[in-house]
Amino acid sequence: MDILNNREIAIAFWLLLISVCIFSFPRMAEVRNALKGILVALFVRQIMTVFCLMIAYMAIVIYWLYELELWNFEQLKNTVFWCISVGFMSLFKLENIKKDKRFFKQSVLDNLKLLAILQFVVGVYTFPLWVEVLIVPILALIGTMLAIAETDKKYHQTKVILEYFLSLFGVVLIAYTLYMLMTNFGEFGKEKTVYDFFVPPLLTLCYLPFIFFMLVYSTYEQVFFRLKYSIKNRFYRYLAKIYALILFNIRLNLLERWSYQAVRANIESHSDLINTFKYIFKVRYSEENPKEVSKEQGWSPYKAKEFLVNKGLSTGFYNKLFEENWLASSPMEEFSDGIVQDNIAYYVEGSEDVAKTLKIKVNVNDASRAQQACEKLEAVAETLSISSLNRPLSEDMKRAISGCNSYSEKVENKTTELIIEHWQNHKFNGFELKFLISST
Repeated sequence: MDILNNREIAIAFWLLLISVCIFSFPRMAEVRNALKGILVALFVRQIMTVFCLMIAYMAIVIYWLYELELWNFEQLKNTVFWCISVGFMSLFKLENIKKDKRFFKQSVLDNLKLLAILQFVVGVYTFPLWVEVLIVPILALIGTMLAIAETDKKYHQTKVILEYFLSLFGVVLIAYTLYMLMTNFGEFGKEKTVYDFFVPPLLTLCYLPFIFFMLVYSTYEQVFFRLKYSIKNRFYRYLAKIYALILFNIRLNLLERWSYQAVRANIESHSDLINTFKYIFKVRYSEENPKEVSKEQGWSPYKAKEFLVNKGLSTGFYNKLFEENWLASSPMEEFSDGIVQDNIAYYVEGSEDVAKTLKIKVNVNDASRAQQACEKLEAVAETLSISSLNRPLSEDMKRAISGCNSYSEKVENKTTELIIEHWQNHKFNGFELKFLISST
Protein backbone atom coordinates (compact mmCIF):
# COMPACT_ATOMS: atom_id res chain seq x y z
CA MET A 1 0.00 0.00 0.00
CA ASP A 2 1.39 3.41 -1.02
CA ILE A 3 1.61 5.86 1.86
CA LEU A 4 1.89 8.94 -0.39
CA ASN A 5 0.59 9.41 -3.94
CA ASN A 6 2.68 11.02 -6.67
CA ARG A 7 1.32 14.52 -6.03
CA GLU A 8 2.14 14.33 -2.33
CA ILE A 9 5.60 12.96 -3.09
CA ALA A 10 6.21 15.86 -5.49
CA ILE A 11 5.10 18.41 -2.88
CA ALA A 12 7.32 16.75 -0.26
CA PHE A 13 10.26 16.78 -2.70
CA TRP A 14 9.96 20.52 -3.35
CA LEU A 15 9.48 21.33 0.32
CA LEU A 16 12.61 19.31 1.16
CA LEU A 17 14.58 21.00 -1.62
CA ILE A 18 13.50 24.48 -0.45
CA SER A 19 14.35 23.60 3.15
CA VAL A 20 17.84 22.43 2.14
CA CYS A 21 18.41 25.68 0.23
CA ILE A 22 17.22 27.83 3.14
CA PHE A 23 19.38 26.10 5.72
CA SER A 24 22.46 25.67 3.51
CA PHE A 25 22.98 28.92 1.58
CA PRO A 26 24.58 31.86 3.45
CA ARG A 27 22.38 34.32 1.53
CA MET A 28 19.33 32.78 3.19
CA ALA A 29 20.32 34.01 6.67
CA GLU A 30 17.44 36.53 6.79
CA VAL A 31 14.94 33.85 5.80
CA ARG A 32 16.29 31.54 8.51
CA ASN A 33 15.93 34.30 11.09
CA ALA A 34 12.36 34.95 9.97
CA LEU A 35 11.49 31.25 10.24
CA LYS A 36 13.06 31.14 13.68
CA GLY A 37 10.88 34.05 14.76
CA ILE A 38 7.77 32.28 13.45
CA LEU A 39 8.64 29.07 15.31
CA VAL A 40 9.27 30.99 18.55
CA ALA A 41 5.88 32.70 18.14
CA LEU A 42 4.14 29.35 17.53
CA PHE A 43 5.59 27.69 20.62
CA VAL A 44 4.32 30.23 23.13
CA ARG A 45 2.27 28.73 25.96
CA GLN A 46 -1.11 30.07 24.86
CA ILE A 47 -0.85 28.70 21.31
CA MET A 48 0.51 25.34 22.44
CA THR A 49 -2.30 25.02 25.00
CA VAL A 50 -4.94 25.57 22.31
CA PHE A 51 -3.11 23.20 19.95
CA CYS A 52 -3.02 20.48 22.62
CA LEU A 53 -6.73 20.98 23.30
CA MET A 54 -7.43 20.60 19.59
CA ILE A 55 -5.41 17.36 19.43
CA ALA A 56 -7.18 15.98 22.51
CA TYR A 57 -10.61 16.87 21.10
CA MET A 58 -9.86 15.34 17.69
CA ALA A 59 -8.43 12.20 19.37
CA ILE A 60 -11.79 11.74 21.10
CA VAL A 61 -13.65 12.36 17.81
CA ILE A 62 -11.45 9.89 15.91
CA TYR A 63 -11.89 7.23 18.62
CA TRP A 64 -15.66 7.77 18.46
CA LEU A 65 -15.64 7.48 14.64
CA TYR A 66 -13.45 4.36 14.90
CA GLU A 67 -15.94 2.72 17.26
CA LEU A 68 -18.71 3.53 14.77
CA GLU A 69 -16.55 2.04 11.96
CA LEU A 70 -16.43 5.40 10.20
CA TRP A 71 -12.63 5.68 10.50
CA ASN A 72 -9.76 3.19 10.15
CA PHE A 73 -5.98 3.34 10.37
CA GLU A 74 -5.63 3.69 6.58
CA GLN A 75 -7.02 7.21 7.14
CA LEU A 76 -4.14 8.23 9.42
CA LYS A 77 -2.35 10.12 6.64
CA ASN A 78 -5.50 11.99 5.59
CA THR A 79 -6.25 12.79 9.23
CA VAL A 80 -2.77 14.23 9.84
CA PHE A 81 -3.02 16.36 6.68
CA TRP A 82 -6.50 17.50 7.74
CA CYS A 83 -5.27 18.51 11.23
CA ILE A 84 -2.49 20.65 9.74
CA SER A 85 -4.36 22.18 6.79
CA VAL A 86 -7.84 22.63 8.28
CA GLY A 87 -7.81 22.08 12.03
CA PHE A 88 -4.71 24.01 13.05
CA MET A 89 -5.04 26.78 10.45
CA SER A 90 -8.68 27.45 11.45
CA LEU A 91 -7.48 28.47 14.91
CA PHE A 92 -5.59 31.40 13.34
CA LYS A 93 -8.74 32.58 11.57
CA LEU A 94 -10.98 33.00 14.61
CA GLU A 95 -11.27 36.78 14.16
CA ASN A 96 -12.35 36.34 10.54
CA ILE A 97 -14.76 33.57 11.55
CA LYS A 98 -16.23 35.87 14.20
CA LYS A 99 -17.02 38.49 11.53
CA ASP A 100 -18.46 35.95 9.09
CA LYS A 101 -21.98 35.22 10.34
CA ARG A 102 -22.43 32.53 7.67
CA PHE A 103 -19.27 30.57 8.52
CA PHE A 104 -20.84 27.59 10.29
CA LYS A 105 -23.72 27.27 7.83
CA GLN A 106 -21.34 27.64 4.89
CA SER A 107 -18.94 25.05 6.32
CA VAL A 108 -21.72 22.46 6.33
CA LEU A 109 -22.83 23.34 2.80
CA ASP A 110 -19.25 23.28 1.46
CA ASN A 111 -18.93 19.67 2.61
CA LEU A 112 -22.15 18.64 0.90
CA LYS A 113 -22.09 20.43 -2.44
CA LEU A 114 -21.23 18.81 -5.77
CA LEU A 115 -17.95 20.73 -6.13
CA ALA A 116 -16.53 18.92 -3.09
CA ILE A 117 -17.32 15.57 -4.75
CA LEU A 118 -15.65 16.72 -7.99
CA GLN A 119 -12.53 17.86 -6.11
CA PHE A 120 -12.32 14.45 -4.44
CA VAL A 121 -12.69 12.48 -7.67
CA VAL A 122 -10.06 14.62 -9.40
CA GLY A 123 -7.67 13.99 -6.50
CA VAL A 124 -7.91 10.20 -6.73
CA TYR A 125 -5.75 9.96 -9.85
CA THR A 126 -2.40 11.69 -10.17
CA PHE A 127 -0.02 12.16 -13.08
CA PRO A 128 3.27 10.25 -13.31
CA LEU A 129 5.78 11.40 -10.71
CA TRP A 130 7.98 13.38 -13.13
CA VAL A 131 4.92 15.30 -14.37
CA GLU A 132 3.81 16.10 -10.80
CA VAL A 133 7.34 17.29 -9.94
CA LEU A 134 7.15 19.73 -12.87
CA ILE A 135 3.64 21.07 -12.33
CA VAL A 136 3.76 21.57 -8.52
CA PRO A 137 6.15 24.60 -8.62
CA ILE A 138 4.35 26.03 -11.68
CA LEU A 139 0.98 25.90 -9.92
CA ALA A 140 2.49 27.29 -6.72
CA LEU A 141 3.98 30.20 -8.69
CA ILE A 142 0.67 30.89 -10.47
CA GLY A 143 -1.18 30.77 -7.15
CA THR A 144 1.25 33.23 -5.57
CA MET A 145 1.05 35.60 -8.53
CA LEU A 146 -2.76 35.39 -8.47
CA ALA A 147 -2.83 36.28 -4.76
CA ILE A 148 -0.67 39.34 -5.50
CA ALA A 149 -2.78 40.30 -8.53
CA GLU A 150 -5.94 40.31 -6.40
CA THR A 151 -4.50 43.02 -4.13
CA ASP A 152 -4.67 45.78 -6.77
CA LYS A 153 -7.11 46.48 -9.61
CA LYS A 154 -4.28 47.57 -11.92
CA TYR A 155 -3.27 43.90 -12.16
CA HIS A 156 -6.73 42.93 -13.39
CA GLN A 157 -5.53 41.79 -16.83
CA THR A 158 -2.78 39.69 -15.25
CA LYS A 159 -5.36 38.17 -12.91
CA VAL A 160 -7.59 37.21 -15.87
CA ILE A 161 -4.66 35.49 -17.65
CA LEU A 162 -3.64 33.58 -14.51
CA GLU A 163 -7.23 32.45 -13.88
CA TYR A 164 -7.38 31.29 -17.50
CA PHE A 165 -4.29 29.10 -17.02
CA LEU A 166 -5.71 27.63 -13.81
CA SER A 167 -9.03 26.92 -15.56
CA LEU A 168 -7.18 25.27 -18.43
CA PHE A 169 -5.25 23.08 -16.01
CA GLY A 170 -8.54 22.15 -14.32
CA VAL A 171 -10.02 21.04 -17.66
CA VAL A 172 -6.91 18.92 -18.37
CA LEU A 173 -7.11 17.38 -14.89
CA ILE A 174 -10.79 16.50 -15.29
CA ALA A 175 -10.18 15.00 -18.75
CA TYR A 176 -7.31 12.92 -17.35
CA THR A 177 -9.49 11.76 -14.46
CA LEU A 178 -12.28 10.68 -16.83
CA TYR A 179 -9.76 8.77 -18.92
CA MET A 180 -8.39 6.98 -15.84
CA LEU A 181 -11.89 6.18 -14.60
CA MET A 182 -12.63 4.43 -17.91
CA THR A 183 -9.30 2.58 -18.15
CA ASN A 184 -8.42 1.97 -14.49
CA PHE A 185 -11.61 2.00 -12.46
CA GLY A 186 -10.19 -0.54 -10.03
CA GLU A 187 -8.12 2.21 -8.37
CA PHE A 188 -11.29 4.17 -7.72
CA GLY A 189 -13.73 1.41 -6.87
CA LYS A 190 -12.38 0.10 -3.58
CA GLU A 191 -13.19 0.47 0.11
CA LYS A 192 -10.32 2.85 0.91
CA THR A 193 -11.61 5.31 -1.68
CA VAL A 194 -14.98 5.43 0.10
CA TYR A 195 -13.25 6.29 3.37
CA ASP A 196 -11.04 8.85 1.58
CA PHE A 197 -14.20 10.53 0.35
CA PHE A 198 -16.22 10.97 3.54
CA VAL A 199 -13.60 11.06 6.34
CA PRO A 200 -12.18 14.62 5.76
CA PRO A 201 -15.66 16.26 5.49
CA LEU A 202 -16.79 14.26 8.51
CA LEU A 203 -13.79 15.48 10.52
CA THR A 204 -14.62 19.07 9.52
CA LEU A 205 -18.24 18.74 10.64
CA CYS A 206 -17.19 17.18 13.95
CA TYR A 207 -14.63 19.95 14.42
CA LEU A 208 -17.16 22.80 14.20
CA PRO A 209 -18.27 22.53 17.88
CA PHE A 210 -14.64 22.92 18.98
CA ILE A 211 -14.22 26.00 16.76
CA PHE A 212 -17.39 27.46 18.22
CA PHE A 213 -16.13 26.80 21.77
CA MET A 214 -12.80 28.48 20.97
CA LEU A 215 -14.66 31.40 19.40
CA VAL A 216 -16.71 31.89 22.57
CA TYR A 217 -13.68 31.44 24.82
CA SER A 218 -11.46 33.86 22.89
CA THR A 219 -14.21 36.50 22.80
CA TYR A 220 -14.76 36.31 26.55
CA GLU A 221 -11.01 36.41 27.11
CA GLN A 222 -10.68 39.62 25.07
CA VAL A 223 -13.68 41.24 26.77
CA PHE A 224 -12.49 40.32 30.28
CA PHE A 225 -9.04 41.67 29.46
CA ARG A 226 -10.56 45.04 28.50
CA LEU A 227 -12.48 45.12 31.78
CA LYS A 228 -9.18 45.55 33.63
CA TYR A 229 -8.99 49.06 32.21
CA SER A 230 -12.68 49.99 32.17
CA ILE A 231 -13.68 48.80 35.67
CA LYS A 232 -11.05 49.72 38.25
CA ASN A 233 -12.80 48.17 41.26
CA ARG A 234 -11.85 44.49 41.46
CA PHE A 235 -15.12 43.43 43.13
CA TYR A 236 -17.30 45.10 40.48
CA ARG A 237 -15.06 43.70 37.75
CA TYR A 238 -15.58 40.20 39.16
CA LEU A 239 -19.35 40.75 39.32
CA ALA A 240 -19.33 42.06 35.74
CA LYS A 241 -17.76 38.82 34.53
CA ILE A 242 -20.35 36.69 36.34
CA TYR A 243 -23.27 38.79 35.07
CA ALA A 244 -21.88 38.72 31.51
CA LEU A 245 -21.58 34.92 31.53
CA ILE A 246 -25.12 34.51 32.86
CA LEU A 247 -26.85 37.17 30.76
CA PHE A 248 -25.02 36.85 27.43
CA ASN A 249 -23.72 33.23 27.43
CA ILE A 250 -23.07 32.50 23.73
CA ARG A 251 -24.59 35.73 22.38
CA LEU A 252 -21.24 37.20 21.45
CA ASN A 253 -22.58 40.30 19.66
CA LEU A 254 -24.34 41.43 22.82
CA LEU A 255 -21.25 40.63 24.89
CA GLU A 256 -18.93 42.74 22.73
CA ARG A 257 -21.44 45.56 22.53
CA TRP A 258 -21.72 45.59 26.32
CA SER A 259 -17.93 45.63 26.72
CA TYR A 260 -17.66 48.85 24.68
CA GLN A 261 -20.50 50.37 26.69
CA ALA A 262 -18.65 49.44 29.90
CA VAL A 263 -15.60 51.34 28.64
CA ARG A 264 -17.65 54.52 28.17
CA ALA A 265 -19.53 54.20 31.45
CA ASN A 266 -17.95 55.30 34.71
CA ILE A 267 -18.69 52.22 36.84
CA GLU A 268 -18.24 53.09 40.50
CA SER A 269 -21.21 51.29 42.04
CA HIS A 270 -23.35 48.22 41.61
CA SER A 271 -26.17 50.29 40.11
CA ASP A 272 -23.73 51.73 37.52
CA LEU A 273 -22.83 48.18 36.52
CA ILE A 274 -26.47 47.04 36.32
CA ASN A 275 -27.32 50.07 34.17
CA THR A 276 -24.80 48.98 31.52
CA PHE A 277 -26.63 45.66 31.14
CA LYS A 278 -30.04 47.36 31.15
CA TYR A 279 -28.82 49.67 28.39
CA ILE A 280 -27.83 46.75 26.13
CA PHE A 281 -31.15 44.94 26.49
CA LYS A 282 -33.10 48.17 26.08
CA VAL A 283 -31.29 48.99 22.83
CA ARG A 284 -31.72 45.44 21.57
CA TYR A 285 -35.46 45.69 22.23
CA SER A 286 -35.56 48.99 20.33
CA GLU A 287 -33.78 47.36 17.38
CA GLU A 288 -36.21 44.45 17.31
CA ASN A 289 -39.23 46.76 17.78
CA PRO A 290 -38.30 50.05 16.07
CA LYS A 291 -40.61 52.98 16.70
CA GLU A 292 -42.36 54.59 13.79
CA VAL A 293 -40.78 57.95 12.91
CA SER A 294 -42.62 60.62 10.94
CA LYS A 295 -41.03 62.06 7.81
CA GLU A 296 -40.92 65.47 9.45
CA GLN A 297 -38.75 64.17 12.31
CA GLY A 298 -36.30 62.10 10.27
CA TRP A 299 -35.87 58.32 10.00
CA SER A 300 -35.93 55.27 12.19
CA PRO A 301 -32.20 54.73 12.94
CA TYR A 302 -32.61 50.97 12.75
CA LYS A 303 -34.07 51.24 9.25
CA ALA A 304 -31.59 53.93 8.17
CA LYS A 305 -28.72 51.60 9.09
CA GLU A 306 -29.82 49.30 6.26
CA PHE A 307 -30.15 51.91 3.50
CA LEU A 308 -26.73 51.15 1.93
CA VAL A 309 -26.28 47.47 2.76
CA ASN A 310 -26.58 46.54 -0.92
CA LYS A 311 -23.69 48.95 -1.61
CA GLY A 312 -21.46 47.10 0.83
CA LEU A 313 -21.76 49.77 3.55
CA SER A 314 -23.20 47.95 6.54
CA THR A 315 -23.05 49.89 9.79
CA GLY A 316 -22.38 48.57 13.25
CA PHE A 317 -24.72 49.06 16.19
CA TYR A 318 -26.55 52.34 16.76
CA ASN A 319 -24.98 53.44 20.04
CA LYS A 320 -25.09 56.36 22.44
CA LEU A 321 -21.92 58.45 22.30
CA PHE A 322 -22.70 61.09 24.94
CA GLU A 323 -25.80 62.79 26.29
CA GLU A 324 -28.37 62.70 23.45
CA ASN A 325 -25.97 61.98 20.59
CA TRP A 326 -26.24 58.55 18.97
CA LEU A 327 -24.23 57.15 16.05
CA ALA A 328 -23.88 54.11 13.80
CA SER A 329 -21.07 53.92 11.27
CA SER A 330 -19.73 51.49 8.70
CA PRO A 331 -16.04 50.59 8.37
CA MET A 332 -14.05 52.61 5.83
CA GLU A 333 -14.30 50.60 2.59
CA GLU A 334 -11.45 50.99 0.10
CA PHE A 335 -12.40 51.16 -3.57
CA SER A 336 -9.56 52.58 -5.71
CA ASP A 337 -6.15 51.62 -7.08
CA GLY A 338 -2.81 52.66 -5.66
CA ILE A 339 -0.81 52.03 -2.51
CA VAL A 340 -2.91 54.48 -0.46
CA GLN A 341 -6.45 53.79 -1.62
CA ASP A 342 -9.48 56.05 -1.43
CA ASN A 343 -12.20 54.95 0.98
CA ILE A 344 -15.85 55.49 1.75
CA ALA A 345 -18.02 55.14 4.85
CA TYR A 346 -21.66 55.65 5.87
CA TYR A 347 -22.87 57.29 9.10
CA VAL A 348 -26.27 57.53 10.79
CA GLU A 349 -26.49 60.27 13.43
CA GLY A 350 -29.30 61.40 15.71
CA SER A 351 -31.03 60.74 19.01
CA GLU A 352 -32.09 57.47 20.60
CA ASP A 353 -35.27 57.03 18.54
CA VAL A 354 -34.73 59.32 15.55
CA ALA A 355 -31.94 59.49 12.95
CA LYS A 356 -31.58 63.11 11.90
CA THR A 357 -28.53 63.05 9.61
CA LEU A 358 -27.41 60.49 7.03
CA LYS A 359 -23.84 61.00 5.86
CA ILE A 360 -21.57 59.47 3.24
CA LYS A 361 -17.92 60.34 3.63
CA VAL A 362 -15.28 59.78 0.94
CA ASN A 363 -11.57 60.31 1.54
CA VAL A 364 -9.78 61.02 -1.75
CA ASN A 365 -6.12 60.38 -1.01
CA ASP A 366 -4.90 61.35 -4.47
CA ALA A 367 -6.48 64.21 -6.47
CA SER A 368 -5.66 62.41 -9.73
CA ARG A 369 -8.41 59.92 -8.81
CA ALA A 370 -11.02 62.62 -8.15
CA GLN A 371 -13.24 61.61 -11.08
CA GLN A 372 -13.35 57.97 -10.00
CA ALA A 373 -14.15 59.00 -6.40
CA CYS A 374 -16.96 61.32 -7.55
CA GLU A 375 -18.49 58.58 -9.66
CA LYS A 376 -18.40 56.26 -6.67
CA LEU A 377 -20.02 58.89 -4.43
CA GLU A 378 -22.72 59.66 -6.98
CA ALA A 379 -23.73 55.99 -7.26
CA VAL A 380 -23.91 55.52 -3.49
CA ALA A 381 -25.62 58.90 -2.90
CA GLU A 382 -28.25 58.01 -5.50
CA THR A 383 -29.10 54.84 -3.56
CA LEU A 384 -29.24 56.76 -0.27
CA SER A 385 -31.51 59.43 -1.77
CA ILE A 386 -33.95 56.85 -3.14
CA SER A 387 -33.93 54.87 0.13
CA SER A 388 -34.39 57.87 2.42
CA LEU A 389 -36.34 60.39 0.29
CA ASN A 390 -38.03 58.10 -2.27
CA ARG A 391 -36.55 60.18 -5.07
CA PRO A 392 -33.29 60.20 -7.09
CA LEU A 393 -30.67 62.91 -6.87
CA SER A 394 -31.48 66.17 -8.61
CA GLU A 395 -29.55 67.07 -11.74
CA ASP A 396 -28.00 70.04 -9.91
CA MET A 397 -26.66 67.75 -7.18
CA LYS A 398 -25.30 65.30 -9.76
CA ARG A 399 -23.45 68.12 -11.51
CA ALA A 400 -22.05 69.31 -8.17
CA ILE A 401 -20.78 65.82 -7.34
CA SER A 402 -19.25 65.21 -10.78
CA GLY A 403 -17.54 68.62 -10.61
CA CYS A 404 -16.50 68.22 -6.94
CA ASN A 405 -18.21 71.49 -6.02
CA SER A 406 -19.90 72.23 -2.69
CA TYR A 407 -23.67 72.51 -3.06
CA SER A 408 -26.82 72.57 -0.92
CA GLU A 409 -30.53 72.32 -1.67
CA LYS A 410 -33.87 71.80 0.08
CA VAL A 411 -35.89 68.67 -0.63
CA GLU A 412 -39.27 68.94 1.09
CA ASN A 413 -38.35 69.30 4.78
CA LYS A 414 -34.86 67.87 4.31
CA THR A 415 -31.53 69.46 3.40
CA THR A 416 -29.29 67.70 0.93
CA GLU A 417 -25.74 69.01 0.68
CA LEU A 418 -22.29 68.24 -0.63
CA ILE A 419 -19.30 69.54 1.31
CA ILE A 420 -15.75 69.56 -0.08
CA GLU A 421 -12.86 69.94 2.35
CA HIS A 422 -9.34 70.14 0.87
CA TRP A 423 -6.47 68.95 3.05
CA GLN A 424 -3.76 71.51 3.65
CA ASN A 425 -0.20 70.62 2.58
CA HIS A 426 -1.22 67.15 1.44
CA LYS A 427 1.38 65.41 -0.74
CA PHE A 428 -1.16 64.35 -3.37
CA ASN A 429 -3.64 67.24 -2.87
CA GLY A 430 -6.12 64.93 -1.19
CA PHE A 431 -9.54 66.08 -0.04
CA GLU A 432 -12.74 64.91 1.64
CA LEU A 433 -16.21 64.61 0.12
CA LYS A 434 -19.20 64.62 2.44
CA PHE A 435 -22.74 64.02 1.19
CA LEU A 436 -25.44 64.67 3.82
CA ILE A 437 -29.20 64.35 4.01
CA SER A 438 -30.45 66.13 7.13
CA SER A 439 -33.83 66.64 8.73
CA THR A 440 -34.56 70.33 9.21
